[in-house]
Amino acid sequence: MVVNFRQLTYFLAVAQTGQITAAAQQLHIAQPPLSYQIKQLETELGVTLFNRSVNGVTLTPAGQLLQDYAQQLLDLRAQADSQVKALGQGLAGTLAVGMVSSSIGATPNAKLQTLTRHYPKLQIRLVEDNTYGLLDQLRKRLIDVAIVRTPFSAPDLASKSLASEPMVAVVPRKYDHFQTATLRVEDVAQVPLIIYRRFTHIFDQTFAEKDLTPFIACTCDDARTAVQWADARMGVALVPRSVADQLSGVQTTIYPINFRAWRTTLQVVWPANREPSPLVQRFIDSY
Repeated sequence: MVVNFRQLTYFLAVAQTGQITAAAQQLHIAQPPLSYQIKQLETELGVTLFNRSVNGVTLTPAGQLLQDYAQQLLDLRAQADSQVKALGQGLAGTLAVGMVSSSIGATPNAKLQTLTRHYPKLQIRLVEDNTYGLLDQLRKRLIDVAIVRTPFSAPDLASKSLASEPMVAVVPRKYDHFQTATLRVEDVAQVPLIIYRRFTHIFDQTFAEKDLTPFIACTCDDARTAVQWADARMGVALVPRSVADQLSGVQTTIYPINFRAWRTTLQVVWPANREPSPLVQRFIDSY
């Protein structure tokens, strides 16, 4: 048995108008082809769907049952067509987005908020990890796109740079003996430091080049944790400016560090070897 959607559409038109001629006019087809399709539908189903008379047609019990199912099937098809088309156009679907903890303050931004308002069926699944963990998940296709922080090396990924910002020191009053508005590397080397592990290599390299041996009081995997520990007077946190601005409390002071090599940039990254889906492209365009 092969029943197609066109036959069901024709069947419903006849059922609703009660006349073959009126249904044919509504469908913009000739009457003979419509009559043939209805007869074919009855043959394939093995039942009579209409009682025919000179005044028109009425549904048989089998026709009444089919009318409900036919309408459900056509509604379901329309819904499926709409959702698949919406997904293909980037209007709906689920987007897996990787995000580093130090992207706080940069996301969600106003454009992304506008995007989700315009496309309420867009779902975002956040995956939080460090930069290298997210790059690995991108390569394994476990996520679609990621917001990560430089420095890193990933020639197989395409990228779009967002904000570039300096590293700052989040200094609790306990250690705030500085007399200048900005600090040098030599200044921060004099106090216990709380290091966001993502930048350990950069800090170690700089301190070694300057022959400095600061005391690293704590190393953590989350920039937010570094600021929280500084607020608790456990040491001086070295974090990107945006993280400090978002999270530092009234018991701490933010000092910019005057050292160009300690600048860092947030980037949106995605696989370079495949075209971004419409959904991924909309996300990229929101930054």
